[in-house]
Amino acid sequence: TNGALFTREGCATISDNAGNLLLYTDGQIVWNKNHVQMENGTGLMGNSSATQSGIIVPKPGSTSIYYIFTVPQCTDPDGLKYSIVDMTFNAGLGKVIQKNIPLVNPVVEKVTAVRHSNNTDIWVITHGRDNNTFYSYLVSASGVNTTPVITNAGSVHGPDINSYVGYLKASPDGNYLACAVQYPNGFFELFNFNSSTGTMSNPIKFSGY
Repeated sequence: TNGALFTREGCATISDNAGNLLLYTDGQIVWNKNHVQMENGTGLMGNSSATQSGIIVPKPGSTSIYYIFTVPQCTDPDGLKYSIVDMTFNAGLGKVIQKNIPLVNPVVEKVTAVRHSNNTDIWVITHGRDNNTFYSYLVSASGVNTTPVITNAGSVHGPDINSYVGYLKASPDGNYLACAVQYPNGFFELFNFNSSTGTMSNPIKFSGY
């Protein structure tokens, strides 16, 4: 109830294994657990008006490094970027040590994360504009692999900008991926997700939500 964030749409937060708040963001500003802007924590190139403005994932094998992946709003033809937070700075309050490292451009307002089948690494997934292309980036102890696994499956998102709006979410077991598309007429698609390879298959379309 005392948080500093006010957002039209997307936000992301992460805690430690004990459930203690570490940091949160609207895709543009990063706040620490004391609800104060983190050092160097402004100017991230997500957008608080994106459905999913950002997502935070820990670096596997590290207790101090976190990655913030951001996506733009539908009117901004920008891409998926990531920034790096090191929690060893400022007595555990953290610092953004690198910002806005580009991965793929342009993308829609969707980004999510799924645990790899090895239960250690993490897939970060987004979707391209004016195509049916998913991009899966592997995050491991080596860092972010900037070469994505690319899957063409399901419906084209575009060309109307309203079709870039919607949510992307995995099932808790990582076996399915659901993708909502606002326009035209509102629909979502359900995919099988292979958490070993980072690929989607067998799309099923549900219309008229």
